[in-house]
Amino acid sequence: MKRIRLLVLFTLILSAGAYAQVGIGTNSPDSSAVLDITSTSGGLLLPRMNESQRDAINSPATGLLIYLIEGSKQCLQVYNGTGWENIYCPTTNTIPMASNVLFSGTLSIGGNLSGAYTYTDSELDIEDVSLYQWYRADDASGTNESAIAGATSLTYTITASDNGKYLRFGVTPVAATGALTGNEVQSSYQGPIGTISNVARINEFHYDNAGTDVNQFVEIRITEGLANQPADLTQYTLSLYNGSDGTFYYTETLNNITPTCDASNCYYVLNVGIQNGGPDGIALSGPSGLIEFISYEGTFTATNGIASGATSVDIGVVETSGTTVNSSIERTAGGAWASSPNANTKGTVNSL
Repeated sequence: MKRIRLLVLFTLILSAGAYAQVGIGTNSPDSSAVLDITSTSGGLLLPRMNESQRDAINSPATGLLIYLIEGSKQCLQVYNGTGWENIYCPTTNTIPMASNVLFSGTLSIGGNLSGAYTYTDSELDIEDVSLYQWYRADDASGTNESAIAGATSLTYTITASDNGKYLRFGVTPVAATGALTGNEVQSSYQGPIGTISNVARINEFHYDNAGTDVNQFVEIRITEGLANQPADLTQYTLSLYNGSDGTFYYTETLNNITPTCDASNCYYVLNVGIQNGGPDGIALSGPSGLIEFISYEGTFTATNGIASGATSVDIGVVETSGTTVNSSIERTAGGAWASSPNANTKGTVNSL
């Protein structure tokens, strides 16, 4: 066997000297290559060694390649003239995964949808900023599906372009370390989107103030005047949540609350004591499930009730022990939260 190897090496040397090119697996090496290896059943195997073996190489030439295997570390390395440099270190780290992908909210124009999912990673790499995308299609099977331009956040507000269409939510999980980007997982389609809507939202509340807590309330706004309010208000539930253990401590259906209405909206005000230790939260559900789950002074995951398994969205506005008794936190026309420091507007249109 040793004599055969020497013969092959001698033949290659002669070939290189005669033609300035060597072909292995081909009789026509490429004119640009000194060595042209052709194969459909094998690859080029570089010398494999550990660090001690690598460092024992006498006067390594610049450009010398090896494949380093040192414990769990594996790297393709090149000698750059002064030291060994990693070219590529393959990883056995698995990609993150998304599961239980779904969304909830009011399926009508102007309705707010919220995506939800479970993030997992086999190596326990924490989640970074995952990627979201909402899709529109003609039917529940996804006919003529298209990604909705700009709809790349965890929430989506239904527009007139969605009238009669079906929607779905997709998430591509991204890890902070290891194998970074997973595969997109999508929810099922829901629809069709309606043109006449009763859009319900948490509209205003007050939970903390100077002195003894007074005048605490939560207001739910449902679009349309009194004559066009939902026929069955028992399908709408408001729950207050304790952030320390994720359980609700108060719940009520809107059929037990008498609204005040104008031509555009009805306002359902629940006058009830609200916890002021952060974080705590408020959830609202409707006929299609959870509409929204907000919190103040932090976020948490609900463990029971209408928001069970969902993680709250921190509104980013707080009240303190110095807040005036007639203040509130209101939602603007565009849906953002802001503080109204002097006068609440419970039972009427918001001032912001």
